[in-house]
Amino acid sequence: MNLTRILSTSTLIACLLPSLIVAEDIPEMGFKPLFNGKDLSGWEGDVRFWRVEDGVLIGETTENVKAEKNTFLIHKTSSYGDFELRFRYQVSGFNSGVQYRSTDEGDHVMKGLQADFEAPWHNEGTVDKFSGMFFEENGRMFMGQRGDVVIVRANEAEPKKPMIEKVGSVGDPAELEKVINRDDWNDYTIIARGNQFIHLINGRVMSIGIDEDLLNFREDGLIGFQLHSGPPMKIQVKDLRIREL
Repeated sequence: MNLTRILSTSTLIACLLPSLIVAEDIPEMGFKPLFNGKDLSGWEGDVRFWRVEDGVLIGETTENVKAEKNTFLIHKTSSYGDFELRFRYQVSGFNSGVQYRSTDEGDHVMKGLQADFEAPWHNEGTVDKFSGMFFEENGRMFMGQRGDVVIVRANEAEPKKPMIEKVGSVGDPAELEKVINRDDWNDYTIIARGNQFIHLINGRVMSIGIDEDLLNFREDGLIGFQLHSGPPMKIQVKDLRIREL
């Protein structure tokens, strides 16, 4: 048993959660906008899918304008390592997410960590399974589901299939899903510090990932938003800002 690792994990959770609880009482300081609310300056994506309306960044696919593969709007002006990212979102139709510490693979495709958000879409009334999970697009894929605290370790035999240990929980996935607004705006926060990653929606911690996989770990990278191939969908994003740590 690695007592040092267990202590560091529990200390991380203990130190962060109290500060998150009182964050609403403290004015935001040190944040800068990543979206000007007017146009897509600094961003790159397929113009068939992305636009700005009334201060809101919108990504949308339709029956007539489909995404044949996952497509991304990429913030190209800066690379970010340790940061706190905040934004408000709405999603309808299908699955999306925000990329971070990611790479531009060309043709509006990204590879890297993702904080997922989605709308129930299989059948009316189906719950959202993935919002808040710890995921890697075009890489190691599902690393931590909503509610999980995980440590991810390298697998030299199959680098895209790391060894994942669930070391704790931040709540029941179904109960956490209930804090997500389906007909209103949601607040998303991603904290990346070293090899520790925290995803929050509407003030609730959804997942924590600790990445010890040196075969795949990235110290920094690009930020972007995903539109998933498949059914027609729409995302709306506003108040997008970042604070470097």
